[in-house]
Amino acid sequence: MITFDLVEAKRNLHCLRSNGPNAKRCQKDFATRVESIARKTQQHLPFTLLHKGQSSAGPDFVSSSNAKPSSTTVEKLIYPTKFMSNSYLAWDLKFTLTTGIQVGAFTGDIINRSEAKEYARQFVEKFMSQEGGFWIDDGGLSDAIKKSSEGKKLIRDIISTFKENMILHKGDFTKCSLEGAQITSPSFSWSSSPTLKILVGGTQELHVELTYITYDITKNTWKARIDVEIKDDFGVTESDITDASPSAMMGVGGLMDMWVLQRQRGQKPFTSVFNFSFLCNGDY
Repeated sequence: MITFDLVEAKRNLHCLRSNGPNAKRCQKDFATRVESIARKTQQHLPFTLLHKGQSSAGPDFVSSSNAKPSSTTVEKLIYPTKFMSNSYLAWDLKFTLTTGIQVGAFTGDIINRSEAKEYARQFVEKFMSQEGGFWIDDGGLSDAIKKSSEGKKLIRDIISTFKENMILHKGDFTKCSLEGAQITSPSFSWSSSPTLKILVGGTQELHVELTYITYDITKNTWKARIDVEIKDDFGVTESDITDASPSAMMGVGGLMDMWVLQRQRGQKPFTSVFNFSFLCNGDY
């Protein structure tokens, strides 16, 4: 147990500093405890702190051909698409995404406009490839997520809960868990980042992992690195169109394009994967 080693190492250190007759023995015991802490830490890393939600599985992840909409509103909206090619619908979808990013950029965004447009192009290209699977972010959107208000709140919540756990379990990270905390996969707002709102929106899966930790036995403190992985399904359902918010209604044409391509033309949704890390420290 890591806690036992930490307590014993602290006791050995006090003994060593007293410079008494058992100093040499205390020095040996201290080295043994430090080695034990390092070994146990290495054995348990990386360590999962939280795994919540499931991507690549929901109703927005269904691909089909010739599906009929259940909503008369959607049926009327998509009627003109009978005469439109897949390439035109894909072009119109990309146009809708990039126009939304362009308009949103005037309200301020945490990602460069040209980079955002490039990601929109990649998303549509991946969607039209019929490969499905995963789109792995190169770091640009992940960095934007980390800088967003939703990302900052997520980091604060993780750090706060992990610190409480480390004190509760006297430094033994193997007993720590964020499962019971109110920590959820983020959903991005227009005011936070138009690009993240348009390309990501609500996310489906969150994985939080401790990948590095070191202890300062003299001060009863620790320093750690935590990795976050967020997954989002790039797909659409009828409700995305019928229940669209007033701001989302501006892009209803793109949602309609997606629905037709995904539900009537067999294009496959995919899961985008975002990763970022941060450092934190605390007591035990």
